[in-house]
Amino acid sequence: MTVANPLHSGLGEIVTAQGGRYLTGYGYEIGEHGDEPATADRVAFLLGLPGVGIPPAAKVVR
Repeated sequence: MTVANPLHSGLGEIVTAQGGRYLTGYGYEIGEHGDEPATADRVAFLLGLPGVGIPPAAKVVR
């Protein structure tokens, strides 16, 4: 999916689902399936949306 900041249309991020995880267009793990609300918070934080505090980090699974 492609996500954009509604206040700045040029600011966006591509998020893909791979192997049960959500990844940014740069390959950073931003969340996992089943935890979509926290993943959405992280994407909103990356896009600089107002009112979004620093979300907790995603679990790193290796």
